[in-house]
Amino acid sequence: MKKIFRFTFLLLFPILTVQAQSSDPTFHFGMKICPNMAWLKSDTKGIESDGSVTRFSYGLITEFRIAENYAFATGIDIAYRGGKLKGETSTVLNDTTTTIVSESTLKLQYIELPLTLKLKTNEIGHLRYYLQVGVAPGFSLRARADGKSTTQIRSTGYQANSTAEFEDQDVKDDINNINLSMVIGAGVEYNLSGTTNFFGGIVFNNGFTDVSDSKDAKYVSNFLGLNLGVLF
Repeated sequence: MKKIFRFTFLLLFPILTVQAQSSDPTFHFGMKICPNMAWLKSDTKGIESDGSVTRFSYGLITEFRIAENYAFATGIDIAYRGGKLKGETSTVLNDTTTTIVSESTLKLQYIELPLTLKLKTNEIGHLRYYLQVGVAPGFSLRARADGKSTTQIRSTGYQANSTAEFEDQDVKDDINNINLSMVIGAGVEYNLSGTTNFFGGIVFNNGFTDVSDSKDAKYVSNFLGLNLGVLF
């Protein structure tokens, strides 16, 4: 984590220095945090979404004005994603049926580089409303899972159940290193003073690429969040 912050600082330091020496409003930098509800959408038979989890992301923002009401917005985010999955498989051999039910909660961490176009209204009082669309390529940093697997064996005159639980298990080898998602957001900016603006809005992040690295499972990562931050 320290290496990530060091890299981010070295990447943005020249930009921040220029901004500190200039009052040109065509460029802004800032920071944000985004609490969100995250879930996984499965496209695999026998595996389904089993609910959402509370996650968050945070990062640094840069905005470059390309026209009066348009800006190119990018930056670097540390994003925590995830969700709950449930799967069930059954096999029958002679008169014995074996059913395995698995439940897991995935905890995913990515470093993301959002690339978006931000459309803004003219200022109304101290307020400007905005719409933001784009993509967010991400690179996996960490993947952990909690859950349990229950095996049921049934045959004539016999029945047995066994459950195995796991917690904070490293599953990074089972996760794709690259994730790509679409970003759609809307919100409002409030001018505090000069070029300093507070902003808040809703953002939907819709995964394009398969999170799993397994050929036997396919699911994508989504979240709906509340973007809060400051631009200077």
